Amino acid sequence: MKLKKSFVAGVLLASLFGGVSCTKKKDNEGSEVKSDKKAENILYHRRTSAERSLDPARQFDQASAQMVQNLYDTLLQYHYLKRPYELEPNLLSEMPIKQEDKVTYLLKLRKGVFFHDHEVFPGGKGREMNADDVIFSFKRFADNNVNNLSYTLIKGYVVGMDEFREASKKAGKTFKYDSMEIEGLKKIDSHTLSIKFTFENPLALYPLAFTGMSIVPREVVEKYGEDFQKHPIGTGPYYMKQLSRRGTHILAKHDKYHMTYPTEGVAGDKEAGLLADAGKKVPFIDEIHLPLIEELQPAMLKFKKGQMHWIKMNKDEFNNMAVKNPDGTFSLNDEWSNKINMVTEPFLSTWYMKFNMEDPIIGKNKALRQAMALAMNTQGYIDLMYNGRGLPANSIVPPPISGGEEQTKAEWFKQNRELAKKKLEEAGFPGGKGAPEITVEYRATNKDTRQQFEYFRNEWEQIGLKVKANFQTFSAFLKRTESGNFQIADAGWGADYPDAENFYQLLYSKNKAPGPNDGNFNNARYDELYYKTRFMEDGPERHKMFEEMNAIIKEEVPVLLIFHPLSFELYQKEVLNTKRSLMAEFPYKYLRLKQN
Repeated sequence: MKLKKSFVAGVLLASLFGGVSCTKKKDNEGSEVKSDKKAENILYHRRTSAERSLDPARQFDQASAQMVQNLYDTLLQYHYLKRPYELEPNLLSEMPIKQEDKVTYLLKLRKGVFFHDHEVFPGGKGREMNADDVIFSFKRFADNNVNNLSYTLIKGYVVGMDEFREASKKAGKTFKYDSMEIEGLKKIDSHTLSIKFTFENPLALYPLAFTGMSIVPREVVEKYGEDFQKHPIGTGPYYMKQLSRRGTHILAKHDKYHMTYPTEGVAGDKEAGLLADAGKKVPFIDEIHLPLIEELQPAMLKFKKGQMHWIKMNKDEFNNMAVKNPDGTFSLNDEWSNKINMVTEPFLSTWYMKFNMEDPIIGKNKALRQAMALAMNTQGYIDLMYNGRGLPANSIVPPPISGGEEQTKAEWFKQNRELAKKKLEEAGFPGGKGAPEITVEYRATNKDTRQQFEYFRNEWEQIGLKVKANFQTFSAFLKRTESGNFQIADAGWGADYPDAENFYQLLYSKNKAPGPNDGNFNNARYDELYYKTRFMEDGPERHKMFEEMNAIIKEEVPVLLIFHPLSFELYQKEVLNTKRSLMAEFPYKYLRLKQN
């Protein structure tokens, strides 16, 4: 999933600790924020950038997923407490049942699952979800006119789905879903269906937990058409009480929600109090207030004042609030350890810069790309910009996932300015002479982003290269990069599912723009190896091929690997059930406020 690093000043939040919040407040668009809920049962968090879309099939970014994963449900989800991450039923009553042919699975839907209330339903009350909703939602996900971002996650998996997509592409927006069925999807009864995959596939079930494949109601989609994204109706733990894209979103509790809190976890969870709510109906919190506050510093000030429950730690505050211990772990200092809680976890993500391989300057000059990689001190970047809270990236796959540097022994470039200068001369620009100014695209305009660019600019300047930055909004950044109108772009990828394939596919040529390979890398040997490893069981044979793929990435430098970040989350003491899940990054439904 595409990640964003955008953090501008926002909304005045009401105090968390007053009695009843019934005063009219205004968000930063001037809209009234109304709540008759007790203030102590409202969680105040933030959005760091405006979402791309609240339509599941049209979103493929973290900002949108923050909303989508709480407004909608998928057939499967990741267990909140278990590690390694494990799939479990959500809208299904049990895990898919493999049939004798080994490619067909029986899907039994949970009964008593209701969509949010909406006027389109009889009496304005949300109706029960059924098998027809699943088939409709899968067709929508496959519709080329709707989803041009994330179909690659299931492409080639389901019998007849690719053919359905091709038919939708040929027909355009006049395509009628009822005119064609997906051969591999069969309705058996109102709450049972089967899905037939094209081959026995160890990755087959992962897409069923992807937010883009959330289940949506046909009548609401058809009522609003292109505007469905502004009227999100799902079966999720929360419904959209207030939508204000540049202001404050308010999510309110879905009283008919079907899920319960986990009853088991891993060693240490019980002692940490993470199983105190085992088996209880979720969600516990009545409302989630999510103002758009793009800059981290004003958000941190609100957190320190008790006006926000949960926030990421920023680098400016690290030295005031935390310490790095001799064993490499991190903890809060004495001043803050009694006031707040901190949860750390390795992100399942990689930050990098992507080169546009079709750019006549950057893309056609491998020695230039190599010189830029050799000029970079990534450990220095992590230490200066992130207080050491990360690991230098040697592979595009983050260490918690099998198939990365630990298994392949991959090594990325270490800073070597003399060799970088030789590569620059090989590129035709001795000492930087004759080299045109290169532009780096960024997805935000905030202080942290500008500081990050200054670090890179200085590194490249040391070998004679001049670079400039184009700071822009997240939506403008996506339009530019997806259209191929860039030279270098800030980039990051978080796991859609915990398998190395999800990262290596970023450089597969058939995933070129508008797919995830929007740097347009094309290497026949890499493609061959990727295709061979894509559906292999994880193990030494697969890792050997990954090793060669890493060598190709280092040789061709389609990306400049930077680091794998560590998640540092700060919570007020009254927030309970705070285990960091990196496959469901905004698990509002499991959180509880102590005073409830």
